[in-house]
Amino acid sequence: MSLETPTQSWLALDAQEAAKQVALGSQIMSTLGEDLTLGHVSVRHECGNLISIKRKGISLAEVGLDDVLVVDLNDPDGLKVPGMHLEALIHTEIYRARPEIGAVIHSHPVYSTALSSTNAKLEYLTHDSVLFHNGIGRYADSADLIMTPQQGQRVAQALGERRAVLLQNHGVVFVGEDIRWAILSAITLERSLKLQMIAGQLGKLNPIPLAEVKKIFPIKYQDKFLTEYWNRWVRELSEYKGSQGTRENR
Repeated sequence: MSLETPTQSWLALDAQEAAKQVALGSQIMSTLGEDLTLGHVSVRHECGNLISIKRKGISLAEVGLDDVLVVDLNDPDGLKVPGMHLEALIHTEIYRARPEIGAVIHSHPVYSTALSSTNAKLEYLTHDSVLFHNGIGRYADSADLIMTPQQGQRVAQALGERRAVLLQNHGVVFVGEDIRWAILSAITLERSLKLQMIAGQLGKLNPIPLAEVKKIFPIKYQDKFLTEYWNRWVRELSEYKGSQGTRENR
């Protein structure tokens, strides 16, 4: 499955391009850990009112072009189509609250989900953590599934202007200007938390001062770097699939 690099915007021009982004994004997310059939990835179309989202019933690793549903944000019954995830309201309410967002991911990666079950916070220990220079949101209303518009709106409020929000004892939601930025948020938060856990076992934490964090961020994280990252993730995905096939054939 190939996805040509867009010449202008990474927001999908049509449903086919959006389906490619959702499928590849889902498969890349699957390499962060097994999520059964529960995680979901969505992207916004360039027109603004349409999104494409993974259907329920299959794992992130299994998502193909035919496993992606299109939803009109202006249609009050848009989420009633067969195959829609129970928590799709997470996506629609965030898109409504933040028009600049081009991709939303809800998943349960190990380190981020573990953090959601504690009162600990992300520390600015490495350049990875600098991506979250304005912090991480926390939805702490309950550990329930997000299944009503009101709950979805509360998640969007807890997210605020940030790139990620922890769902209490549940998981995490990542967002980005497009699919590349959302995937970067997921991968980078997991790596940041893994390093934080290791650092805590080695000795007293020595965080980067916030003023320095904000200085590093615009240099470290530029849009022009993101396509390089995306292309590498796609190559890694191919390598990962190859290694899995090799094990199965032993």
